[in-house]
Amino acid sequence: MRHLIIGAMVVMIFFGCTPEQSTISEYQIENGLNIPIVLRFYRNGLPSAQTSVVTLEGLGNTYKKSGEALGSSTTPFDVFSADSILIVFDGKRIQGHNMFEPNGFSLLNQQDYQKISSGRFLYLIDQKNYNNATPCDGPCY
Repeated sequence: MRHLIIGAMVVMIFFGCTPEQSTISEYQIENGLNIPIVLRFYRNGLPSAQTSVVTLEGLGNTYKKSGEALGSSTTPFDVFSADSILIVFDGKRIQGHNMFEPNGFSLLNQQDYQKISSGRFLYLIDQKNYNNATPCDGPCY
């Protein structure tokens, strides 16, 4: 009798628990300028193991990456596996991004992306990014 009760409880637990929904999010970074842009991804001060360098040659070139998580949507921080991103503009100017900077237009903050559709987000690198970038004193890395 005891085994029957334990077996019934196991069956109820197994069938009573609903699996969490997984969510897939896609982040797209688009070059909105007529110059080449290099994206350098870093994690803990080192080049990211998943993606370290991406080149967007010119206007309209994009980089897309997706990630999956249980429950709510993933963030750019998770999808890119990076805690900072450097944008190098035509080898002449550089702009650093982390979770909260530059304020209002960070590549690692989901709120700074345009929502394209459910689970799909776009960040357009444009003249504002270029104007706020720092001129390189020597080679841009």
